[in-house]
Amino acid sequence: MKNTKSILGIAAAGIVATLTLAGCSSGGGGEAAPDENCTPVIGVETANEGVLTVALTNTPPYSFEQDGQMSGIDARIVEEFAAQECLTIDYAPYTYATAIPAVEQGRVDIALGGFYRTQERADVVTLSDPTYIDELSVYSTEGYKNVDDFLGKTIGTVEGYLWVDDLKALPGTDTRVYPDSISLAKDLKAGRLDAALDGYGAALVATEGEDFALEVLPEDDRVSSTNIPSQAAVLLDPSNSGLSDAFNTVLGEMREDGRLVDALAEFGLPASAAEVGDARLID
Repeated sequence: MKNTKSILGIAAAGIVATLTLAGCSSGGGGEAAPDENCTPVIGVETANEGVLTVALTNTPPYSFEQDGQMSGIDARIVEEFAAQECLTIDYAPYTYATAIPAVEQGRVDIALGGFYRTQERADVVTLSDPTYIDELSVYSTEGYKNVDDFLGKTIGTVEGYLWVDDLKALPGTDTRVYPDSISLAKDLKAGRLDAALDGYGAALVATEGEDFALEVLPEDDRVSSTNIPSQAAVLLDPSNSGLSDAFNTVLGEMREDGRLVDALAEFGLPASAAEVGDARLID
């Protein structure tokens, strides 16, 4: 399937939008403070009073930085939450590998980036309720559609995903792991990879305007993540149950009133991605 949607254009347009909710506003990087008349709907404590500290991974369309502001689906959800709770957002860029310990140790309140709900992560941080579902996809110049197509090739993916170990175990295949989706796409475009494997949303962004074919990888027992769509979550400070409870409340409201679907649509994901089903953890 050749991607023709202008996802980067959608993302750029969303960056200039200003979120306003219940008379409160929130800005990335701590540059904008809530209105002085803002009253928290629930009331939560954070690591720094009045500030929501965010670890932002560069993983479009889930989370990324552009023009000095954070953006992406996860960013939109967090902006709604911060606005409701009268919190200023203070974010900094992280990789998947560094974001998890930062949350675990309470150095940040929350981490964004389409993190999958895994038992390993649940053992060290608090996972939010499922935000949306994501599917493993492959994009390439050759139009690879299944695992057999890229066996014996040089492929790449992003660290932290559930399928990394399975891809590394494929016979005769050189699997390279990158810190983020942008670095992965860059090496494919430079011809250093035969194929790139990423979550569907990230792959949709990476293939925008490029001569790549994008396919959702069909079910294959050699890559167990293909058998059921993964549920994403944000990571929350495990020592702050009040924060996670409040976040889940706002997330539930967004799912119910359609704001979550709006956030997905802004960055090119279908409304069906909000249909997460019962919460589950993957080993």
